[in-house]
Amino acid sequence: MQTWRRTVRMAAALLLLGLMTGCFGAENGEEENNGNGRLDAGPGLDSSGVTLTVFGAADASVLRQPFQDDEVMRELERRTGVRLDFSPSLNVTDAAVKLSVMLANKELPDLVIYNAMADRSKVLSAKVARPLDELIEKYGPDIRKNAATALEISKSSNSDETHSLYFLPGGVGDVQFSPLMSDNTWNLRWDLYKRLGYPRLDTLDDLLDVLEQMQKTEPVNRDRKKTYGFGLNLADGSGHLQLDRAIANLQGYVQASSYDAYLEMGSGRLVPRVSDANSVFWKAMRFYNQAYRRGLLDPESATMKAVTLTAKYKSGRYFASPSHALLGGADSVFLSNGDTEKGFVPFLIEANPEHIFAGQATYNGNAFELFIPKTSKNAEAAMKFINYLYTYEGAELLLNGIEGKHYDMAGGVPIIRDAELEARRSDPNHTIRTGIGKYRNLLRFKPERDPRGFPVQFEDVPETMKRLVTPVQKDFMERYGYKTVTEPFTRIPTYVFDTSLLGSLSVRPGSDVQAKEQQLNAYLTANIARVLFQRTDEEFEQAKRKLLEEYASKGAASVFAYYKERYEETIRTMGPQ
Repeated sequence: MQTWRRTVRMAAALLLLGLMTGCFGAENGEEENNGNGRLDAGPGLDSSGVTLTVFGAADASVLRQPFQDDEVMRELERRTGVRLDFSPSLNVTDAAVKLSVMLANKELPDLVIYNAMADRSKVLSAKVARPLDELIEKYGPDIRKNAATALEISKSSNSDETHSLYFLPGGVGDVQFSPLMSDNTWNLRWDLYKRLGYPRLDTLDDLLDVLEQMQKTEPVNRDRKKTYGFGLNLADGSGHLQLDRAIANLQGYVQASSYDAYLEMGSGRLVPRVSDANSVFWKAMRFYNQAYRRGLLDPESATMKAVTLTAKYKSGRYFASPSHALLGGADSVFLSNGDTEKGFVPFLIEANPEHIFAGQATYNGNAFELFIPKTSKNAEAAMKFINYLYTYEGAELLLNGIEGKHYDMAGGVPIIRDAELEARRSDPNHTIRTGIGKYRNLLRFKPERDPRGFPVQFEDVPETMKRLVTPVQKDFMERYGYKTVTEPFTRIPTYVFDTSLLGSLSVRPGSDVQAKEQQLNAYLTANIARVLFQRTDEEFEQAKRKLLEEYASKGAASVFAYYKERYEETIRTMGPQ
């Protein structure tokens, strides 16, 4: 297998072929490209004043009204001349369920963003997505320029007999690996770990022991509510993916296609996830069962959704998380409460010494795909708007905010303002108020570097990164002599994997394999908790055997074989990663 670094270099070459052109200005004559990949400020890129309804561009928890009034959205609407109406996304507790209802009723907004891993086959089967080839040819010059390979893979892997382009991927060109945090490993409360005298933390059994000690040290949070080691959002359709997230990642397994498939980084092969009784998934299931029996797993996990899970992290009720993202900004909440000593840091626990999935590269895009429904009456305006999202300027606005308000250019480098950095650290409503990072699913294009030489994510500018370190992170680095929080991850020979090809796999709509996969996914979601919440080894093993037998009876072997064959075919066609 080729290393991720070569893949990223290939992506960078594609992304930096030329300087950007105005996505609307070239047509309307309202803007001129200033030659550095940005558009000069002006009255807006399109004066039509179209309103686009949109679903899935942001988590419902950060949306308070149909039209957003944060600083980033106001600027995005000013530049494009398009207003976004988020009504379809309000009060949505389960995006997959809401999408299914919209597909069944054929009542869809102008733009739909969804998790392809769970729902792409549903969208294809419903035949509601508009073919985009002609629209992109007319109105998508930056999409063609900056996502050419992603478009080809989408047409090849995720179309029908017409071979039309239906879906536009998000996060094209992204490499998610931060020097300061990790979304793919265990994150623990550093203040409690320090108070316990830095106990041994090499194995999952060590982790349970440490969490038990933390619980005894802090049995209730500041609101006098009981604390636990962690919780799970098993009421969400994909909540079971958190079960083995850190455990599988650190063993060198990538989960980015079928629910029953891992990619084994060491061999480059797809291997079963759920249907193999000896897989790392079942190791994770046993770990959480042990946690439940020791009083460390929140018993409400079976009926809990992600929004409640993150709220409990922010209120200090949990001590560990398999992902920094699940914390929901807990560190900022602690700081805003004056608890400067509280915070989470990442740990390598039972890590493979050669291969870990600590960082994710998506040079061909991630799972948050976008389509324009056939029913949209604003398809041309929608495509012009989407094209702007595939520019450096559009990406930098969504990621960093506005020049002169959130950051300034100094010596040709963007420097985030001190007040802005302080707000990011201490204001738990910063994202809602400013819009920076709020529309993460809307982000279509995220190259590593701007053509002018600096990182597109301005927090990664070295001068700024030094100023972002929290007191907890600083204490953690000083304790171990690290230059960055995630320095130990970079010592593993392979720690980033590109999931683009793996994530492009899907079953054919209307096929027998699709029907089996949907049945398997529904069964898994409904029955995971029944295995997890058993009180003895014997009861756990019995429940495990029953699930495996019933899972196999629903066609798990044939579905896995399909994905394995498709992946091997994709590798032969597109080349190894």
